[in-house]
Amino acid sequence: MLRLSAMISSQDAKLTQREREVLALVARGLTNQEIAQQLFISTYAVKVCLHQACVKLGARNRAQAVIFAFKKSAIDTQDAFSLEEVADLLASLGPEAIQTVAQLVKQRLEQTHTSSHIGAPPLTGY
Repeated sequence: MLRLSAMISSQDAKLTQREREVLALVARGLTNQEIAQQLFISTYAVKVCLHQACVKLGARNRAQAVIFAFKKSAIDTQDAFSLEEVADLLASLGPEAIQTVAQLVKQRLEQTHTSSHIGAPPLTGY
């Protein structure tokens, strides 16, 4: 038997704006009731959005849906966390972890910079 998520076309699998909003609030740790209050919708509507997001992302639960949504860039970390919250999280990890994260970010930025310049003409006059 085919899984329902496998039967959904790629166009249908795109998360709606409401589903992205709900997932961002789930990422912040809000309950269904709190999400409903913040978005001015019913808890039933929150559950429907979460169910649809799980189906579209192939997730088994709300936590997995958030992780998959981040990995697939369906939601952005800035949608769920402020820079201050990210800084607080990093600070709680300690200096070694911060240094490791800084190195990883630098590598990613270099990869992005290198890949965006492949095939570009060389810069002159520098």
